[in-house]
Amino acid sequence: YMQLPTVREMQNCITGFIDATGNDALRCAICIVCGREIMAKDGEMRSVIDIPNIHEHLRPQKPHPGHTLWHGLLILGAQVNDTGQGWACHECLHALHANRLPHLALNNNLWLGDPPLVLCKLTFVESLLIARHYPCCYVFKLYPRDSSRSFSPRHLQQAMAGNVMLYEVNSAAIADMVQGRLLPHTVRAMCDVLAITFVGTKWLPTNWLNHTFRVRHDAIRKALQWLRENNSIYGDIDISEQCIHELPDDNVPPEIEALIRLDEDGQTAVCEREGYAMTDVIDCEGMSPPWSQDCQMSHIQGSRSRRREVLPLHVLAVTDTDLMKTSSSELMSHALANLNDSTQEGGYVMRHGTVPITDFGSDASKNGCPNPLAVAFPTLFPYGVGGIEDEWASKLSLREHCQWALQYHDRRFATHHSFPFVVFALIQKYALALLSITVNDLKKAEVEEARHQRITNARVRALHRHVTAANGHVEGSDNARARYHSMIWGTCLVFGGPSLWLTIKPVDIHDPIVQVFAGEEIDMDNFNSSLGPDSNHHAENVASNPYAAVLFFNFVIHHVLDTLFRIQKKANRTTSHMGVLGRLTAYFGVVEAQGR
Repeated sequence: YMQLPTVREMQNCITGFIDATGNDALRCAICIVCGREIMAKDGEMRSVIDIPNIHEHLRPQKPHPGHTLWHGLLILGAQVNDTGQGWACHECLHALHANRLPHLALNNNLWLGDPPLVLCKLTFVESLLIARHYPCCYVFKLYPRDSSRSFSPRHLQQAMAGNVMLYEVNSAAIADMVQGRLLPHTVRAMCDVLAITFVGTKWLPTNWLNHTFRVRHDAIRKALQWLRENNSIYGDIDISEQCIHELPDDNVPPEIEALIRLDEDGQTAVCEREGYAMTDVIDCEGMSPPWSQDCQMSHIQGSRSRRREVLPLHVLAVTDTDLMKTSSSELMSHALANLNDSTQEGGYVMRHGTVPITDFGSDASKNGCPNPLAVAFPTLFPYGVGGIEDEWASKLSLREHCQWALQYHDRRFATHHSFPFVVFALIQKYALALLSITVNDLKKAEVEEARHQRITNARVRALHRHVTAANGHVEGSDNARARYHSMIWGTCLVFGGPSLWLTIKPVDIHDPIVQVFAGEEIDMDNFNSSLGPDSNHHAENVASNPYAAVLFFNFVIHHVLDTLFRIQKKANRTTSHMGVLGRLTAYFGVVEAQGR
């Protein structure tokens, strides 16, 4: 039987967990070399000019007009204090000590520049109208979870499911009618990439969409003018005043309102998020539900003073590509509309290219094309440089670059509505590239290996390192789950059946640690629950920053295993000591994603 810990051993475990979640353990710092915001224990304060080899590796080889240099160095000068000291992470310091350019340094073509105010103020639809590439579609599901309770839609996390594809505008066809590259896109083009569904038995007022889906023609004009002057990718565009005048002035375009569909089965949305997690926001006494006042009205007079902020909520996903839920009458109406085309732009109002563009930056740079994600997200890459998988002096993997972006100090990537999910889809696709090996590739590799030569095909080399279950390494795939089953059976065969089944679910919305990761100033050593932001603000922070929620989950689970269960892993060796449950022989942990 399992030996139980003594009272003193249990107290030591609890004390260790409290120390691991105090101010010192949660303190974050911004590296002046790479711009990441990470744990302060992973770096140190140094005199900048005394860091070895810093002048050799951090002077920009290709100066940019937007660079703000500190004594000729491309670093975060705003993070250097008056005495010339700045905090640098150990990873960058070790590289500089070894006389190497840190692969995450801003000088490794990772400099982004601060986004201007004209881009920061753009709404979701406005950012799509100025983008030259875009993910194939966005699906917004707007719903009240329980109309009888006080609830804010801003408290729901965002997620993306399905495949993400980037399409390029068929500029060759458009050039037959107009000269140059006209921007912004017409709102009619958004019908191909945007869908909005009200889920529930009550129709929400359309003016609640204003905060998220409104369009302001003056904001579009100023954003395009700034991009044409400062972004190399937009240097050749022509700003169409005719298209701008067709846009509404601070209102939801009628084309967007026409996209709205109603799904009366409100239980569908509820079932997608049901679970054992306590994620509901505590109701405030006397607060009435925001949709309790005449929800069946499609418009509310005097809406400007009573306008609600309905944000993109639960799922962004691909559309029904097989047309399984599209009626024959809808198909016929669209076909007749294509035949009877009365638009001023002819048959090429907006058309995808014949094939999707490559969404890997390394492939795009080889073909002389602009970085696809830098083109798709001009608000994140305002100067058109520093795109994911761009060209670097020091090689950087896709996963490392995506992780760097989510750790970037201004949180522009972590709080973006779709970027984290787009890059996760790219990582999955990159891992799945192992399955694209042909028989000829394997035969060629067999001949090379028989001659004791190096295998030239990179995918075959990767497969050689991971011979078994190639698809099992694709995160979130069914094969990966099947691999977990095999590991569980193997553990049971060696150590016997498990003695304890345990569910650990840190509730991020109600925990102050995730608020610290989201940027709130909270004293964890002298914690006072009555101080700081209220529960509504807590929920909004978690919903708008999914990376902070993920960081919180990993942080808590790591320290539960380390301090409470006393399981330590160093390099490839795992050891266990007496914890609150005794001394564990083996454990197996899986993660369940509940609508996140």
